[in-house]
Amino acid sequence: MSAEALPDLSIVEAAVCEAVRRKDATGLRILGHGEISIVLGWPADQPVHALKRVPPFRSRALAEQYVGVVEHNLHLLRAANVPVWPTELHITERSDGSAVVFHRQPVADSAQLGTNVLRSAEPSSDHPLLVAIVRHAAAVVAPGVGFDVQAANWIWDGTDAHQLDFTSPFLLDHTGKDLRFDTSGFLSEYPALLRPVLKRELLKVIVRYTTAEGAIGDMVANLHKEGLDAWMDPAIEAARRDAGVVIDRAAATKMFEDDKKLMPLTLKLKKGQRWWVTHTGRHYETLLPERTTYDR
Repeated sequence: MSAEALPDLSIVEAAVCEAVRRKDATGLRILGHGEISIVLGWPADQPVHALKRVPPFRSRALAEQYVGVVEHNLHLLRAANVPVWPTELHITERSDGSAVVFHRQPVADSAQLGTNVLRSAEPSSDHPLLVAIVRHAAAVVAPGVGFDVQAANWIWDGTDAHQLDFTSPFLLDHTGKDLRFDTSGFLSEYPALLRPVLKRELLKVIVRYTTAEGAIGDMVANLHKEGLDAWMDPAIEAARRDAGVVIDRAAATKMFEDDKKLMPLTLKLKKGQRWWVTHTGRHYETLLPERTTYDR
């Protein structure tokens, strides 16, 4: 981890809450976002920390449970010889007893982001980043253990592929029907009546990542999302050759089309819930992006 001192996360949290209240991230440095979290550069003028904020937990105990699951996920990755980007987790308690978890990482060189590495290279199934991704996916996934290996989740330093995203550990409980940590903070972003349905549908998506076919197939589908169609066939070939995994291109394209419908819908539902919560005198808790990664 960077030798830079830990920033005062209570100040970061206050800045995020103000941005949420105003529905305006002006003044914050947004380095990027996925479907779950926004990455803040801190301090905004010259970022040295990449901070990912998780929706608040009702208590410190629930926040600690989540941190334990993330740390177990990191342990599983390291045990499978997957390089991980330096990451620390910090809990910030709030005056109402709730707690927020921040993931802190050093700011990465955007040119080393997996998608940008592929954009700057000629498509080839022998590209070492593709080879590393498919091998790491096959080494990690197992019943109850999912792995999101899309190219945007990796930093390639020319030698190793480092996994970057740990905010949503896809570790299922003993029933195989729920995650190992309290998800009520994540689900509170959506209208209450729809939460059971959305939870069921999102868990179906998560189960996809617990097999090599599903995880690598999702990676291929995301290449389509990123405008990297020329890399889809090389990735499919790398999966077959280096992991013994057969990916059907048509199925991967269908996966992309399904997600392209689901993810923008979930953001619309979040924005609708934000409107309802704020217009009934309550506080919405999450800073939302303007659009999903499927609307770029």
